[in-house]
Amino acid sequence: MSKNSLSNKTSYIILTVIILVSLALSTFFMFTKQGFHEDELLTYNLANSAHQLTTDGGWNTKADFNNYLTVNPSDRFDVNLVIKNQIIDASHPPFYYFLVNTVCSFFPGVFSKWFAYSINAVAMAGILIMLFKIGKLVSKNNFYSLTAVGAYALSIACITTTIYLRMYATLTFFVLSFIYLTIKIYNTVYNKDKPAKPYIDCIMLFIVVLLGVLTQYYFILFAGLTGLVFLIFTLKNKEFSKLVRYIITALLAAAAAFAIYPYIISNVLGGNRGLGSLSFNVDFITIVTYVIYKLGTYVQIVAKELFVNQLWLAVLCTVCALAFAVYMRFFKKKKLSRNAVFIVIPAVIFFTAIALISPFNSDRYVMASLPLIVMIFVFAFIKIIEFVSGFGFAKKNILKFAAPVLVLAVTVCGLITVKPYYTYGKTNLYNPQSENCMFVGTAMLEWNKCIDKMMQYDNTMIVQTDKMSPTLGQELENFAEKRGVITHGKISEMAKAYMNNGGEKEKTDSMQALKTDKKLNENENITVYVSRLADNDYVLNYIKENTKFKHCKLIQKDYDFDEFYNWYDYFAETESYCNVYLFY
Repeated sequence: MSKNSLSNKTSYIILTVIILVSLALSTFFMFTKQGFHEDELLTYNLANSAHQLTTDGGWNTKADFNNYLTVNPSDRFDVNLVIKNQIIDASHPPFYYFLVNTVCSFFPGVFSKWFAYSINAVAMAGILIMLFKIGKLVSKNNFYSLTAVGAYALSIACITTTIYLRMYATLTFFVLSFIYLTIKIYNTVYNKDKPAKPYIDCIMLFIVVLLGVLTQYYFILFAGLTGLVFLIFTLKNKEFSKLVRYIITALLAAAAAFAIYPYIISNVLGGNRGLGSLSFNVDFITIVTYVIYKLGTYVQIVAKELFVNQLWLAVLCTVCALAFAVYMRFFKKKKLSRNAVFIVIPAVIFFTAIALISPFNSDRYVMASLPLIVMIFVFAFIKIIEFVSGFGFAKKNILKFAAPVLVLAVTVCGLITVKPYYTYGKTNLYNPQSENCMFVGTAMLEWNKCIDKMMQYDNTMIVQTDKMSPTLGQELENFAEKRGVITHGKISEMAKAYMNNGGEKEKTDSMQALKTDKKLNENENITVYVSRLADNDYVLNYIKENTKFKHCKLIQKDYDFDEFYNWYDYFAETESYCNVYLFY
């Protein structure tokens, strides 16, 4: 790209301002955040506590819920506790949870959303720094790099990554650090007079790979794609010593991660994520239409987080960028720089692959690729303007104003008009209408989604029913068909397999506890949460027939599937997934 227009000192001052503004925006949305995604609550439990709740008809106090989420004074900085919880959960490696445990250990017995957020805020500052460094290597231009960083830093994508209290901000930091080091190593000509220099790079690469693998398993895919590009380019250049150092360093770091947490392989191949364990068959046409729907949903997610929630704008920008790339490659015979390939190939393939294999349609699974996708679009946009204008940045200052002004306009419109994920909606469920409450769920452990609400009551009774919703399968069927999936009844079959396999985890039906529980009968009224997975009518009738409570009124109705375009919007809403009643 064009010659640098900003000094390094000025650039880092501007970068600091961008970081502070970005974190200020995220902090603002954290103040508005009401409630939690169930996985955010799991973050605290898995990081901090071995305490388990009573879920088979017994009662839980406020103290029980607090112990479930917070660090006990005797468990402060307890690495063994963190690892044991991850072994049981069998979903993620332990490093991020140890970070959460470390922060929470300074405040034993205290639950706060700000603890996990502080980790994300530090990670996001690192992300923006790494993105700037990558942009400098690709564009050779501080101004262009800052424009790309600003576009991401002020985007809804950046905000959601920062305020979602899971490991994805930390993952994104390690992904960008790995890409930066890979490009840096590829471009470095090691001086024989300074033999220690390549080993410094190798040490940094070792640390990043080790911690990246121990943070989230998607790091392995991103690193593999980046390493493949490095492999091809170094073989073409016949830089075999550089390639050998790179591969050995990465393999040693991966081996160290396996040694620290040997459950990585079993988690990746046989964890509890996805639908691989379910017993159902899907025909070809269902797979094809479902794949199209999934890709369309992820495009919709990107449109919301990067393109002012306008699908047409996302499609238009993508078509323009692709058309320009094709024109430059095949008509102007200009290839992408190899540094640019390091960000384009891994980001695009990762995004597409995760969109197809992810268990849910969620932005969190592709968060690690979004900073690079923003950079790709911004750099393409700058090059298109430069090409169309007929003169470069060095001759006129049009780009100096056009690029950041348009980026700023889009981001401001997005911040004003688009509600970020993970802030959730306003609900009256945080103002209890009774002293105690009851949660009726299934073996799928849905109560975990509502812990922050149940903490508002003096006592909470959690019971399970084996009577699953008789309508859920058809609701899902209708939901899919309206979005173009030719189901042939397979979605309903999948729902039944999902719920039945879930039931195999815990067969108990503890509804009978309602008949004899003395504490329940001491209540004049009680708030009852009924999970969507449960048979709602059966639960209501059972309570009326077997307790002293003969009447109920609906406090809050669960959302309907038709209110959402993609699955994740529905499941991310903290007050969804339950109908809530007041029994008296």
